[in-house]
Amino acid sequence: MVDEVTKNIEMVSKRLVHFEEAIPKEQFTNVPEKEAEEKGFFLRDFGMNQWDWPQGVGIFGLHLEGEKNNTFIKKWADSEIEKGLPTKNINTICPMLTLMDFPEYEDLALEWMEWVENECPRTKENGLEHITSGKDKFSVKENPEQIWVDTLFMTILFMAKMGVKYDNKNWREDALYQVLLHSKYLLDRETGLFYHGWEFGERGNFNGVFWCRGNSWFTVGLPLFLSIMQDYISAPIKNHLQNLYNNQVFAILKLKEPGKLWHTVLDDSESYIETSGSAGILAGIILGVKLGMLDNIISKEKITQWIRELEEEIDETGVVQNVSAGTPISEEKENYKEIIKIPMVYGQSMMLLALTAYRNYACGGNIQ
Repeated sequence: MVDEVTKNIEMVSKRLVHFEEAIPKEQFTNVPEKEAEEKGFFLRDFGMNQWDWPQGVGIFGLHLEGEKNNTFIKKWADSEIEKGLPTKNINTICPMLTLMDFPEYEDLALEWMEWVENECPRTKENGLEHITSGKDKFSVKENPEQIWVDTLFMTILFMAKMGVKYDNKNWREDALYQVLLHSKYLLDRETGLFYHGWEFGERGNFNGVFWCRGNSWFTVGLPLFLSIMQDYISAPIKNHLQNLYNNQVFAILKLKEPGKLWHTVLDDSESYIETSGSAGILAGIILGVKLGMLDNIISKEKITQWIRELEEEIDETGVVQNVSAGTPISEEKENYKEIIKIPMVYGQSMMLLALTAYRNYACGGNIQ
């Protein structure tokens, strides 16, 4: 099984590096802006020739394989820097989670961390307002008084990692506070699942949709967060976060149908099966098992079975199929169900995250 997983890691990684060939871009030209947003037509999301969250997740996945992809990652970063970096926002921070590991980008990482600390818009209760890229990379789409579950992976992991690397207590504490704040307002206490977002003005969760990929950001993000912060978090808070994680995983596993991955709206069996969120969920479960975070024992045989189901979504050329496109927050389940499915760089990356986590788990390696 490990040899098969390794083969698929190599296929998916190779396709990610040469991803533009997998995208039929012609179908996205001249699409009206409103229709584009409703169905997930965000041209910045298709391929590696941009600097935004999909590419950030992409290089994170590549970096998990070790040094073999470093040349590509640095070439990608240098090219984007030469073209001109986009506006700083919650999503465009994501590439820095990986690039901060390279000495060449240390000054850039510090610049972006200082922006998070001093200039990023904040909501009531000092939450990171989920501002994103606008019509082009030099504009911003504001989401006033909104916090989103995506922020845990896109920005908070970077904050925590920078706080540990530079021994900056303020950065570490802000990262921890953001995890606690986002959990406070995005958690559904009845199910243990997480909502896509919270809006402080209207004080609500947009009618409360349990989005698969959104939940996966917590499932995979929390083990990564705890592995970064380690002893910088007190035992009571660590226990609290692990309880949230356990409750979410238990709820998610109850919604898994035999032989299938998860639906894009987790509790709606009429919504389509979605690969990127499912991959993130499985990666998070494997990381949780390795860290000893899960109360319930999940057998290696069961995890292997789920990974086999996930691998079925990789086609013969290494392209990960059935990935939902960019997904704006919405009050209607139907809007999530109408988001198009198309190959995406983050689909490749989240597949890499799941398969690499499994290989390390099976072989006894580290989680990062």
